[in-house]
Amino acid sequence: MKSVGERIKQARIRIGLSQMELADAAKVSQPTIANWENATHIPRRQTLDKLASLLETSPYWLESGIGANPETDNLSARYLSRPIHHIPIMDWPNISHIIDQELMLSQPRDYLSSSAECQKPFALIANDPNMAALFPIGVVIIFDQSLTQLQDGKCYLFTYDGEIILRRWHSEPDRLEALPNLSSVDSILLNKRPRPYAQAILSLRKH
Repeated sequence: MKSVGERIKQARIRIGLSQMELADAAKVSQPTIANWENATHIPRRQTLDKLASLLETSPYWLESGIGANPETDNLSARYLSRPIHHIPIMDWPNISHIIDQELMLSQPRDYLSSSAECQKPFALIANDPNMAALFPIGVVIIFDQSLTQLQDGKCYLFTYDGEIILRRWHSEPDRLEALPNLSSVDSILLNKRPRPYAQAILSLRKH
């Protein structure tokens, strides 16, 4: 029978979070997440409730393995009920595409079909070595222009130094970070909160 830690890991992987991203959302350290998943420590009940919310499952299932399994219960029904989007793949935008503080995209170079849950999707081809740990060069990144509310640990398109860049947002202090945050890739510390133009929600290889 799986342990609490194994179920935390299972749920985390299911929704596509790294240990660091879950740690940021739960306001704990990455080693703490690793200790939970390795069963070195067990989260307290209050923490388990918070993890269940972040992992889109129930605390009872995380604790006992009994009840709704988020990986199998109604999976087909949930998937088949999603609309299919024909998502335009664009060339990477530049600063001239920002008009009246909105990102105005050019003509698409191709399309892909996806059932990703999104409202205003578009796609770009990853091309930044500083973000290649999460978005390898050449993968398709799907963005949602309707998601412009900053959340810690999420990746967004921002304007910086005359360019449009993809970076992960963190607060306290407000900063933009590459992935991983290597010493050779400094965080961009900000005096005021930037405007995000779209949130990265999914990446995939296009064959």
